[in-house]
Amino acid sequence: MKDISYIAAFPKSGITYLNFMLFHALFDRPQDARLIDSDYIFDVHESLMRVPPAGTEPRYLKVHFSYSPRIPLRERAARAVYLLRDPVDVMMSVWDFKHLTGEDGLLDASPAQREAMFQRFSQYWLTTGGLIYPWAGSWKANAASWLDQTDLPLLVVRYEQLKAKPFDELRRVLSFLGREASDERVAAAVEAGKPENMRKLEAQEIKDGVAGVFYRPNLARGYAQGHRFVGRMHGGSSEKILSPAARELAQQMFGPVVARAAARGGA
Repeated sequence: MKDISYIAAFPKSGITYLNFMLFHALFDRPQDARLIDSDYIFDVHESLMRVPPAGTEPRYLKVHFSYSPRIPLRERAARAVYLLRDPVDVMMSVWDFKHLTGEDGLLDASPAQREAMFQRFSQYWLTTGGLIYPWAGSWKANAASWLDQTDLPLLVVRYEQLKAKPFDELRRVLSFLGREASDERVAAAVEAGKPENMRKLEAQEIKDGVAGVFYRPNLARGYAQGHRFVGRMHGGSSEKILSPAARELAQQMFGPVVARAAARGGA
């Protein structure tokens, strides 16, 4: 039974934003928003065992892995949506997330130490193609694996377009998934997925101390210092933070993959 649609992306590419809107468009349980990853668009990294057995009801799986025939529940997969975000903006979101998790002693580092650490981090990102999470592959390899596979029908969604035209892009995703929705329902889903509304849910989870789509008790120290999962929604980072030489390196490293995404419809 081909009942599964993958919703895939490299980590920190905006998949939570997309899935928030999809949840509100596909399901009639707005009160369960904090359960998106565990009960609705199943996070294969945390909730794989919660995916129901194959049946006639469509299922949706959030995945950060590179594509391969060994990806979880591949035998049940019918299609895949791949969310692709500018790799330098992803780099900045990863850097922010490292503060929330307290990696590399960032929560105890001085401003000067953090700046030196960021320079090393960004250089490593650019020279390795974004190899930060080995289990996901590099950004370059992850994106290429989904773009180049021919096993599954693939819809490429650019995060930048999703932010700029959320109604149109969400409608496009729903059509690809074979799901009908009224204009009113799509508009309501777009409204629910606005960053300020996601931040409200995150703030409530922090206040309640209850694990959900954002809050994890082990991240309490990062939250206490003001770091958040729903971050600054970085855009245009290449021009803002990279030197001309670094921008050229980024173009050489990532440009061909971004061009392939555009050729697949992810303009």
